[in-house]
Amino acid sequence: MEAMRRNWGRGADDDGVRDRIITLQTLYDWPALKAVIEICPGAQGEGRSTRSLAAGLRECAPAGFRLNDLFNVLDMHGQSGHGFRVTGRAGTERGEQFLTPQRVLGARNALRMLLHTMLYIDWQCGRETNGDVLRHYYDFAIALGRRMQRRGLELAGNGVAFDSKDFFMGDVSFVSLNYDPIALWCQFVANRDLNRSAGVPHVGQPASRLQMFHDLGHFVAGTRVEPREGRGAETPWHPMNEASALRLNDPDHRAGDRIRISKFLLPHGCLWWRECPDCGKLSSYMGNTWALESPTLIPPPPLRAFVREHKAGERDDVDARACVHCETLTYAHHTQTVMQSSFKDHPPPFLDEIKRDLRVAVQTADHIVLMGYSLPLDDVDYRAFFSARRRRDEKHKVRCSVVVGTDFEPRWLGHGDWSANLGDMDEGEPPRTTLEAARDLFGGENVRFYGAGIPNVFLNGGKVTDSAVEELLTWEDA
Repeated sequence: MEAMRRNWGRGADDDGVRDRIITLQTLYDWPALKAVIEICPGAQGEGRSTRSLAAGLRECAPAGFRLNDLFNVLDMHGQSGHGFRVTGRAGTERGEQFLTPQRVLGARNALRMLLHTMLYIDWQCGRETNGDVLRHYYDFAIALGRRMQRRGLELAGNGVAFDSKDFFMGDVSFVSLNYDPIALWCQFVANRDLNRSAGVPHVGQPASRLQMFHDLGHFVAGTRVEPREGRGAETPWHPMNEASALRLNDPDHRAGDRIRISKFLLPHGCLWWRECPDCGKLSSYMGNTWALESPTLIPPPPLRAFVREHKAGERDDVDARACVHCETLTYAHHTQTVMQSSFKDHPPPFLDEIKRDLRVAVQTADHIVLMGYSLPLDDVDYRAFFSARRRRDEKHKVRCSVVVGTDFEPRWLGHGDWSANLGDMDEGEPPRTTLEAARDLFGGENVRFYGAGIPNVFLNGGKVTDSAVEELLTWEDA
């Protein structure tokens, strides 16, 4: 009660504080999560579970504890609708416990909340201390945007129709299997800066500005980042997609801008997105400033202690956000994210739609770049996508560039170079496992390797350069 009263603020009455505690304990069952951790392999031992969880959330392996085992236990029982019994230190106070299906769900919510909280804290701590790295990602996004501008001017000069998919759809699609929106945010800010710059290119007669946007694979309306004068924050912001780009580029649409878009897909969900418990539609919340280091980029966890500035009269459930469609309040537990579990449930409809867009992107790609993604065995969907994409004839090859690891020289290694070094790489660990998986899927001669990490892969002399970006995106035959 005292701890919650401190978090709740001045003037909190006992009934309100007690109601808040009950609400949070019902949604996030921390004792149940601890009990589940105790039965996971590698988590047994005096005082180990808490340390293993904290370390495991970041490294997934110390002392034999694997986060994937925890996901599997929760998802297997959650999907079957059955509970299970737990014993040991977690059940000492009451002896053997039976975790009901409702408590298993509460444990899963607690784990998701912890993961989201760690991402929130990492952003709040890292956006200022790691500003140079963040700026590299922004400069990378600027280089991508200028590349799209140059390609747009080239296509327009060659007479390609503006409403042709060859014109309005960019040749690079991004897929992020993380929950955090930081990479997408860098591209949003970069595109906005390029679209508003004095040097924005013009195409057509009469000349129209060439503008660049992103298609997220699902139409996710959101709140405006910085409301325009005369328009409140409640006025929805609607993203661009293929249909919008086609209409704006229609030759009969004389006024306005011409549009190019690129795909940025988040098939595992995003911390920006909330699924409304009332209307069921998706809303997006991108903060309240276009600053690259925006402190409000990621919605906070459900405790006021995580918010640095909290004005008198503001809500104490700081994770509350109104649905942009029906204005029903949504909370942190309405954030849909897919866990790295071997028991993959059918995803929510909007994630399934994004996954279908991902399938199209993979099936039309001639060059697949894996950046920090290790092709794990339990990602059966993505391995199947890539396996189905591989062309077996020599005339039409699908290439794969692997960017994993940090311990190698900052240069690209062809098949002969990286395969000769396989024996020096650790068994069962990336980059070896990733390279072996990519070799099996695409053929060794169609796989190259960069092992000096990100952002080094698009840097030259410590700066993002067009030549380094082009070398990453384009694999030309020698």
